[in-house]
Amino acid sequence: MKICLIRPPILCPKSHPIVQMTPPIGLAYVAGSLRDAGYEVTVIDGLAESFDTRHNWGEDCYLYGLSIEQILDGIDETTDVIGVSAAFTFEWPVCRELIKQLRERFPNVRLIGGGEHITALPELSMEETPLEVGVLGEGEEIVINLVKAFEANETDLSKIGGIVYRNEQGDIVRNERHNRIRELDDIPRPAWEYLPIEQYLDRGFGFGVTRGRSMPVIASRGCPYQCTFCSNPKMWTTRWVVRSVDNMLDELEYYQKTYGAQNFDFYDLTAIVKKTWIVEFCEKIEQRRMKFTWQLPSGTRSEAIDDEVSQLLYKSGCRNLSYSPESGSPTVLARIKKKIKTEAMLTSLRSTVNAGMNIKLNIMFGFPGETYKEIRESFKFICQMAWAGGHDLSIWAFSPYPGSELFDQLYKEGKIKMDDAYYDDLRSYSDMSRCKSFSEHIDNKTLMRLRWLGTVLFYGVGWLRRPWRPFRMVWNGFTGRHESRSDLVITSLLRRMKLVKKSKEAG
Repeated sequence: MKICLIRPPILCPKSHPIVQMTPPIGLAYVAGSLRDAGYEVTVIDGLAESFDTRHNWGEDCYLYGLSIEQILDGIDETTDVIGVSAAFTFEWPVCRELIKQLRERFPNVRLIGGGEHITALPELSMEETPLEVGVLGEGEEIVINLVKAFEANETDLSKIGGIVYRNEQGDIVRNERHNRIRELDDIPRPAWEYLPIEQYLDRGFGFGVTRGRSMPVIASRGCPYQCTFCSNPKMWTTRWVVRSVDNMLDELEYYQKTYGAQNFDFYDLTAIVKKTWIVEFCEKIEQRRMKFTWQLPSGTRSEAIDDEVSQLLYKSGCRNLSYSPESGSPTVLARIKKKIKTEAMLTSLRSTVNAGMNIKLNIMFGFPGETYKEIRESFKFICQMAWAGGHDLSIWAFSPYPGSELFDQLYKEGKIKMDDAYYDDLRSYSDMSRCKSFSEHIDNKTLMRLRWLGTVLFYGVGWLRRPWRPFRMVWNGFTGRHESRSDLVITSLLRRMKLVKKSKEAG
């Protein structure tokens, strides 16, 4: 069978300083499984195949990449199965429109979708689109089972775990979940050869700070914690599984030889859970005499990172990592089930800074029930993190993500309506010019001001303690040498200004 997988173009608010252009590693994994199963696979990357093109989407957003019409034109007419990746809920309006037009253009093709949005909202995703099947959770094994059923012309899909589908009567049916993949070493490597990966590598695009030719990798899946704002339990369950160190390093070595990779961005939800694993990983990098930089841009737990581990991380090439304490208020941390201790976090932060790494920190304001007193506690913690040496801080507005405990709670209370305004609000989670508060004690405008105040406090205290940093940041931003997230923001703003100028000249 001929199978075409599609990564849609990305939506980004016009006010955002950074357009996150990252290789679609989930889609590459599914393509790798299909490749190794012997199927003919093509992949259309709706972003990378036209990085510098943007289209207006409504009044406030740009659509970066190929137009929907260009994607349709790029599909072979003899394709049997089309799979669409719906990775992020805030991009669902684009995915939804793409799926509708795919069905109109290819009425007889088997049309499937997958990703975190469809996993979190399977019935709604089916109701809003002409999808035939939705894949829930990890897709590598499920997609193979599904394609085999298509090959055999099976009409009864009730025995395939991990899908939502329309039965012969047209009813939407959700099957039981497919078992989690426990042996990550056995999963085929991502099929980057089917994607324009060189486009990302040549531009240094990735999830982390730009440090040369950056490849995305995953060492573990799942997270053992159950934070109420996170959709991880729905997508991955709370089982944390990790690859063997040698299997991980073999893949990195392959990418160095094949693609000239210089840096690796780990997309793990929680990469460092077991101290023994990360110590072995760092030590074997040295034993193999491998030279590269690597980053943990998604965030990681601090419990296993002490002075010893910090030194090993830096020596092995780790230059950037993120901590996500989310709040400095013990009351809020307990309410959102974020099992951290702020003092322990500060101790770990000092260790990583002293070792030479650049640290980004993430805080959220606007949780349901959050009070001014709790915000003040977070302000104090923000100042402590700045004084301890944190390099960058993002203060996000809490956004109820489908699949999370808080989303379910707010939806039941009638505080969320699943319309396009909701998706617009999700896209504004990092927008410092607007945000929506879900706290009954703090209104939208006040929340925006509090985010600005917290940001000013962090950089003010940090630069007072280390006055050379702002000058270095500006220099790095203009020269394109990135060490911290702030450097990347400056370069992205300059790139965006050039793109605006180019658009005006062309138009």
